[in-house]
Amino acid sequence: MSRNWMTPLIYTLMTLALFYIGLQLFTNTSSFLSSIIMMIGMAVLIYGALYFFILRHRTGGRGGSRSNEMKKYKQAVKQSKQKYKSPSIKPAKAQPSPAKPSVMKNKKQRRKSTANLRVIEGQKNNKRKDRASF
Repeated sequence: MSRNWMTPLIYTLMTLALFYIGLQLFTNTSSFLSSIIMMIGMAVLIYGALYFFILRHRTGGRGGSRSNEMKKYKQAVKQSKQKYKSPSIKPAKAQPSPAKPSVMKNKKQRRKSTANLRVIEGQKNNKRKDRASF
């Protein structure tokens, strides 16, 4: 119930503030603009100081958990590139190669790449509910 009398008070204060800003804008424009620029500058300085001393360390800048994650990510990318790297293209020789060995080569390459599957354990005796009964 305390919010019922607070809402009109807040709207009244906001209306008075907007009226004062408009009055200052039309009567004393140069000092109004300089004070606005000064307020924005102070807000930027305060935010910069807070970010530099408090927020930067909280978000993982410089040696936080995020750098460990980045190291692991880069290592995984490196391993993936080594695993799936494409064979280097060699210049073609003057002698054409027979057709059968190239077909056999392709089949062998297909067998080498196996799918990396992992079993995710869960409830195996999960009975499905009949949706028609709902």
